[in-house]
Amino acid sequence: MIKRAFSVYVHVPFCAHKCPYCDFNTYAVNRIPEREYVEALCAEIGRSRDDDRFAGRPVRTVFFGGGTPSLFSEGSIGQILDRINAAFPIQEKSEVTLEANPNDAESAKLAGFRAAGVNRVSFGVQSFDDRRLKELGRDHTSEEAVRAVERAVQAGISNVSVDIIFGVPGQTLEELESDLHRALSLPIQHLSTYSLTIEPGTPFFQRQARGLLTLPPDDRVAAMLDRIPEVVSAKGFERYEISNYARPHFESAHNLVYWSGGDYLGIGAGAHSYCARHRNAELLESAERWSTVALPQSYIDAAGSERCVSWRETLDTEALQFEFFYLGMRRLAGVLQSEFCERFGAPFSSQVAYILRQLAAEGFVAMDDERVSLTKGGIAVADSVFERLVG
Repeated sequence: MIKRAFSVYVHVPFCAHKCPYCDFNTYAVNRIPEREYVEALCAEIGRSRDDDRFAGRPVRTVFFGGGTPSLFSEGSIGQILDRINAAFPIQEKSEVTLEANPNDAESAKLAGFRAAGVNRVSFGVQSFDDRRLKELGRDHTSEEAVRAVERAVQAGISNVSVDIIFGVPGQTLEELESDLHRALSLPIQHLSTYSLTIEPGTPFFQRQARGLLTLPPDDRVAAMLDRIPEVVSAKGFERYEISNYARPHFESAHNLVYWSGGDYLGIGAGAHSYCARHRNAELLESAERWSTVALPQSYIDAAGSERCVSWRETLDTEALQFEFFYLGMRRLAGVLQSEFCERFGAPFSSQVAYILRQLAAEGFVAMDDERVSLTKGGIAVADSVFERLVG
């Protein structure tokens, strides 16, 4: 029997400094414990190799996220990939992504990452306006971002993605369009656009509470949401997920695993893992989700042992059916009713079907005998749509 492929996410939680809007599990430190952390990652990979949930299964994608993985040396990234490949192994022509800051993109380092096995780079550019970059707490300039993309391609990494943040305080629609045009003028294959959100515990949250930070009005952000796909599609990029656009055949294979309910193994401090359990080899019965300890030193101390796991949860069939919609309908193509039946061995429940018909009548969902997907209006209020489905 052919064993299902899965994906690996490697979390590198270290940054040169932490951006004021960031609420991820990241830490700005004076000295990055690179050697100790890489040894911990390798120990955790070794333990996972013997895990019955993943043993003997091939790896379809690897994603180095953070934090700032590009702060690590080429040798460290290569060592981690070698360890993963020895444990599982990595399939031929797999997508291997590294998140990077533009100011870490020296030509020699990018070439070293490529030689180590990285074939896709995602740059956290956020803006090509130096004033906005400063307000966002970024430590690179717009020209450094341009050079980073060009150097990546010259180093042999032709699959390059760029992140852009919009809805920044004071930002106009024209400024956003300028950011988009600058990004799309570069040799990139993928673009992610994210509306700035203010999360509790961040410096931006504190500034907003003190009246020192005001986001653009809702109607301006809505206009930005409408304008982004217009600008991007004119340059040959297709919107395939709520926040993501790609040239044909350059969709993020790793993220598609998440949105399609695939299995993934999270390695590193605070990384999440997910593994489904099937009945009769095909029908989805339940799943387990777990996370490692979040603090880097605690992770280093516990890696390779059960103490590394901070929590676990089991998802029953009902929860998995919700996730089928919550994750799958993030894709512009939506979900197939036949896929739901194949996965769960039954059609939609009467309650789910009733809610979907309501959402369709209100214009938020497009629904026929084959497919269910979000409409343009549904995309704008996607979180509210998903809340309706979960009840």
